[in-house]
Amino acid sequence: MSEEPISGGVAADRIAAALGTPNTMCRKAAVTLFVVRRFISRDLLIDLSVNLKGTLHHPGQVAEACARGDLA
Repeated sequence: MSEEPISGGVAADRIAAALGTPNTMCRKAAVTLFVVRRFISRDLLIDLSVNLKGTLHHPGQVAEACARGDLA
């Protein structure tokens, strides 16, 4: 991989921003790791980690998912 993988939390932040509802500190998150796991179960993202508590993702794949017209 030419880029470092990103965490599920970072992926969630990028998805939230793409939806126009960015996750911000001190506020309830619009997109959480639960949503990222739903993306994984629907084969929109691949989990690169073996850690059951967190996920790692290829940043390019997250960008492709965020660019989908049917993201919402």
